[in-house]
Amino acid sequence: MKFSFEWLKSVLKFDLNPKEIQEILTLNLAETFLFKRGNRLILDIELLPDRIGDCSSHLGLAKEIALLKGNKFSWPKVKVKETKVKIEDYLNVKIKTNNCDRYVSRVIFNVKVKESPKWLKERLKDCGLRPINNIVDASNYVMLLTGQPLHVFDFDKIEGKNKKKEIIIRQAENNEKITTLEGKDYLLNEEVMVISSLKDALAIAGIKGGKKAEVDKNTKNIILESAHFEGSAIRKASRLISLKTDASYRFEHNLPLELSDYAIDVLANLIQELAGGEILKGKIDVLKKDAKKEKTLIILEWQKINRFLGVNLNKKEVLKILENLDFQILKKTENYLLVSPNTFREFNYPEEIIGEIARIKGFNNFPSCPPEEILKLPEENENWILKNDLRSWLKGFNLEEVYNYSFISKEEGIFFKEETKRLISLKNPISENFYYLRPTLLFNFLKNVRDNFRFFDKVRLFEIGKIYYFEKKLIVEKEMFAGILAEKEKNKSKDLFYEGKGIIETLFEKFGLLKEGFQIKEIEEERYKSFFKKGLEILDNENNFLGVIGLIENEIKQFYDLKESEIAFWEIDLENLRKIIIKEIEFQPLPLYPAVIRDISFFIKKNVLIDNILFAIQNSGVKYLEDVDLFDIYEKEGEEKSLSFHLIFRSKEKTLTSEEVDQEMEKIYNSLKNIGAKIR
Repeated sequence: MKFSFEWLKSVLKFDLNPKEIQEILTLNLAETFLFKRGNRLILDIELLPDRIGDCSSHLGLAKEIALLKGNKFSWPKVKVKETKVKIEDYLNVKIKTNNCDRYVSRVIFNVKVKESPKWLKERLKDCGLRPINNIVDASNYVMLLTGQPLHVFDFDKIEGKNKKKEIIIRQAENNEKITTLEGKDYLLNEEVMVISSLKDALAIAGIKGGKKAEVDKNTKNIILESAHFEGSAIRKASRLISLKTDASYRFEHNLPLELSDYAIDVLANLIQELAGGEILKGKIDVLKKDAKKEKTLIILEWQKINRFLGVNLNKKEVLKILENLDFQILKKTENYLLVSPNTFREFNYPEEIIGEIARIKGFNNFPSCPPEEILKLPEENENWILKNDLRSWLKGFNLEEVYNYSFISKEEGIFFKEETKRLISLKNPISENFYYLRPTLLFNFLKNVRDNFRFFDKVRLFEIGKIYYFEKKLIVEKEMFAGILAEKEKNKSKDLFYEGKGIIETLFEKFGLLKEGFQIKEIEEERYKSFFKKGLEILDNENNFLGVIGLIENEIKQFYDLKESEIAFWEIDLENLRKIIIKEIEFQPLPLYPAVIRDISFFIKKNVLIDNILFAIQNSGVKYLEDVDLFDIYEKEGEEKSLSFHLIFRSKEKTLTSEEVDQEMEKIYNSLKNIGAKIR
């Protein structure tokens, strides 16, 4: 936001040079830059949102500089020279919306519209505004001076009853049209507030004036507007019609209610000075019933100030700062009873005031000292440890972590028809690309793969994040761990499905979850079925859902422009996994006797699941089988595939002989033949 250094200096008499002002504001308010427009110095201040309400004006900034220099600054008093003709005889104002807290009006007759004087035009240009005429320029000038946006209507262009004009503040009607001062047409709806006459909209409230009651060279009589609109309503309307102005920017950040009354008097005086005219007696000041806030009483304990800041402050210094902040101090004992100022910034809690005292004193003026605290290690967070271990181990499998947005597009929601009932839509999406909360981590993964395929032939990613969906009319939020392995068809080197399954089983094993502790079977979970052309679901032994793994359906790949690729995806419920891991952790002594390892290879039909084969091996009546590992798959043409397994035998009581292992192997051969295996 731009401020004129020369103008600022005329408001607040100070002997600081521009560089010193820049340094003070940067250290204590916001990042400040200094540049020149011709030979005129300009301050460009990146105000933070919480300071726009009180520092977006030259008077507000002057008060801030005075505070930082330890001085009190009061806004100039305004006295208006009025005629005996009453404003009530010529104007009536009605508020018909809850989004307008206050509307103040004045009427001036017999003004002369002409070019503004040079000093006024230069100050407007310094702050980035274009001079138009003396009436419009005066309203912009007062906005820059006080921070209150104002507007001026041509009195004679507004409809009324007889000589009395009517101004109504209301919500627009659906499809109501308005042409703004720039000649641009806008189609409004009930979310947008307007200032209107008995017939037509005159302005988009708090955002832009309309063409209908525009001040031009023929204007003689004018109505001044100074209002207080709800910041949230202006922000919403501004975004809705894609129109942001200096006025809307200020209104969005909730200006002080009392500023409306002060600013309109300053404007009336300035217009009378620049354009002549007679200011009618009085003001129309319409105030919403609950808009005026009671003065806030705050008890500030002296001991609390010192305890909060960690230093002992001087009482006189603190009292001076409070007085400079315009607090009314009712009691000056150990506990101060303060009346919060109802202009500029609003204070509601003692901690806010203490923070402001520290800021004005200067954080650099406080001594540096380490805090006195007992250092205690926090309790272990099992969920955090689980996620941290997952990240470490998955990097060992050459997977890279991604962080995606928690949203998917409207187009994706339409494509995945089966998911429509489960999708949670946003009330006010910022765009159609962020329309629903994601029901799975898959959709954003596929976009990651598509983007990375421009540079790489293989993509290996994982993510730990939350998914959201409706289930029985309730919103479900779950933390999931998911991974994706993708390769372009031309570079396909191995079966990604089995590689992904191997990664999951290895991770489970690392967490102490042995194969007996979970089961893998054909996918039945409804919300995943449509995603996979080949898929499995993982359950615990009580049939609780743990996750899924599968190869992505061709139609889905085509939707994401990934047709010529092979993609394996898995998604695991972290909470359910954590529960079963805690159950499964058991400690065993190290083995006393050596293991005997045998390999077995056989042909079997392609439609037989690996899990069924493992079940046949483990339930063949063997006594000493400790572990089974699949180490080779070869799928030849036809209906059969070739599989090879490592079989590990061990006894807890003795060293096994070859004959004992041969007997075990014979039982396994027979069991495999029963499910159609041909031993090689």
